Amino acid sequence: MEFTVQHTCSKDGEKEDITSKVPFLSKYDPSKGQLPFLGEGYYFWEYNLEYAKIWGDLHYDRQYYVFESDVEIDHNVDGFYLDLAGNRKHLVGFVDLLREFELIHPEGTKGVDLCYVIKYLREACPEEVFPFKVIRAVDYKNSEKLGIKIDFTGRGKDPSFTILNPRIIISYKNKGDIIYKKPPYITFTS
Repeated sequence: MEFTVQHTCSKDGEKEDITSKVPFLSKYDPSKGQLPFLGEGYYFWEYNLEYAKIWGDLHYDRQYYVFESDVEIDHNVDGFYLDLAGNRKHLVGFVDLLREFELIHPEGTKGVDLCYVIKYLREACPEEVFPFKVIRAVDYKNSEKLGIKIDFTGRGKDPSFTILNPRIIISYKNKGDIIYKKPPYITFTS
């Protein structure tokens, strides 16, 4: 599958140097408050320039670039793609794996964070058990304004809803696994 993606990074350095190094690693280091959503990796927003800008405003003090590119991810070719955003079979298999390793509790996921779980699975499991080098997931932290969260029926105390502008994240474990259809280019400068 081909995805249009954005990567937000600081303007810290020369534009040409930054361009040659994109994307940048998001490190996992809880002691420094570095807890990337899907563990350590190279992160992209899936076709969401709006959130790429919001991320830059919040995390780079409004001094950032947003790079855009098209990437190719093909689970059938490489088998290392875990789609937690749109593949029900992957979701069920991932939950089964979490239960097998007792990473979720019978009462649910309270107190379990995904960034730790992925780090643990990558380090503790043989590659044939957890081979995933590319992970795609949805961040459901959305408001009615930013995420365009909309109630299906407009009725009831506990409404069901969908999100029309979800924040979908793609994370690569290794920079070398990124297959670009076109090189990253600056699509926005703050």
